[in-house]
Amino acid sequence: MGIRGFRAPLAWAAVTAALACRIEDRTPAGSRRDEAAIRAALRNYYAALDARDWDACRAAFWRGATFSGLADPGDTARQVASVPAESVFAALAADARRVPDSLDLQVVRTDLRQEGDLAAAWVLVRIRDRRDGAGPDEEAVEHLLLRRIAGEWRIATLARTTRSAASRL
Repeated sequence: MGIRGFRAPLAWAAVTAALACRIEDRTPAGSRRDEAAIRAALRNYYAALDARDWDACRAAFWRGATFSGLADPGDTARQVASVPAESVFAALAADARRVPDSLDLQVVRTDLRQEGDLAAAWVLVRIRDRRDGAGPDEEAVEHLLLRRIAGEWRIATLARTTRSAASRL
């Protein structure tokens, strides 16, 4: 039979083995559901923020949650160390002029890590002013800590840093 006689059965065995192989996904099923729920909570928060729905923004946070970074998105010169998120959204609701309607918010990237009932998210947000010649875009990198209590994911802390698009050059 020789070597040539073994080629066909060997090739057939290789093809059969290749078709039988599959990549096993050993990710716990619960973590996939958690990731979907975390992403949904973040999506709802950023949609409310873009819509200037301050009550919905406030509802995305746990009572006692903190906000660090720019307390007033309309005033980039005023930085704060850490304030209650409740007070940030109450101030925005009281004076809607702080965030002009011309600002457009776009979530560019979201990275998540989760362990049990805690999750961390790093979100890159692009802020554009839709008025012509209104200035450069800004990018904000937000780090959010989310906590699950009674099956509900909500934001416990949010820390934000911003920079103008021109500073990236």
